[in-house]
Amino acid sequence: MPPIKTLLLTGKNNHDWRRSAPFCKDLLEKSGRFDVTLTEDPSAALVDPAALDGLQLIFTDYNGPIWSDAAKANFESAIKSGTGLVVLHAADNAFVDWYEYEKMVGLLWRAGTSHGDYHEFDVAIQDKTHPITRGMADYKQWDELYHKLVHMHSVPFRVLATAYSSPESRGTGNHEPVMVTTQYGKGRVYHHVLGHVWPGDADKHPTNSMRAFENPSFQRALLRGCEWAATGDVRD
Repeated sequence: MPPIKTLLLTGKNNHDWRRSAPFCKDLLEKSGRFDVTLTEDPSAALVDPAALDGLQLIFTDYNGPIWSDAAKANFESAIKSGTGLVVLHAADNAFVDWYEYEKMVGLLWRAGTSHGDYHEFDVAIQDKTHPITRGMADYKQWDELYHKLVHMHSVPFRVLATAYSSPESRGTGNHEPVMVTTQYGKGRVYHHVLGHVWPGDADKHPTNSMRAFENPSFQRALLRGCEWAATGDVRD
């Protein structure tokens, strides 16, 4: 089977996209299942609809200024027509009031959303029948755990895994979603809520390290989510 043609969007983020985006590109390509083009200028990459022909997956690690109207329209059209979408961590913070993007993601960081301390917690697989999580075991993760994501525009969503947001870590005392799927037209959307890394020297603070990304279970979940968004299934 030929590799999945993928476009990875990055270039702006309040997190360290200069490390996270290349890491994800390398992870996907080393799996042997993806052919990834990384762009640091999504508006330019999305402005020509012909350039999106044959694209099976768009992966966004972007949280910055809004794209051009043409880029937005082509992005919407691609996902609606069946290109898969993966939304990583702070990409769910992006594009306040872009109605169609909010419909794609379903659960977003909006007013009232926050997180507790960077700490280790248990990721619990809640849906054991979905192709992404089929056969996956619960695992431990060092990360930043978002809480009170806002459900936008009554979009149907499916929670595949959660983590307990403990009061001891300045959390909510609730089980918060960390792996979510939605549908936008024909496009499958996988929202990978985890994946925190701040810019800076990793020796100075743990939130600056790539520890979240280095977790093999984190990587497996992300790879499976990408494959499902692109193809509708996961090869075990």
